[in-house]
Amino acid sequence: MIFQITTITTAADTAIVNSFDMRDFFRLTNAATTLTCSHKVGNVVNATDIVFTCNGSTNAEKQLNVNRLQAWFGDLMAKSHLGNMHSGVYVMNLVSIIADAGLTFTGATTSALTTTVVA
Repeated sequence: MIFQITTITTAADTAIVNSFDMRDFFRLTNAATTLTCSHKVGNVVNATDIVFTCNGSTNAEKQLNVNRLQAWFGDLMAKSHLGNMHSGVYVMNLVSIIADAGLTFTGATTSALTTTVVA
């Protein structure tokens, strides 16, 4: 599956930075507020990353959002490696990521996803 990732800054879409092949991703690193998705570039596995930063009303909710994001992204990776994916380009932006991953932010109007960094 090919996807385009939108740079998100201060909980707002800014621009589509790059297109990636989901089959190039090989590791997801879950931390308190971030999910780091590592991918290879060409034949070189050099841990180039996309980092998602989640938000929540409590530390537990922040971690829950990171866990949900990891489960969602991991499912996309698994389906892609098995050849069972979208036939078109999948656009990841603020709205689609929050909805598809099931992220929540209770008690506030601030977004559950605040930034994406594509390296």
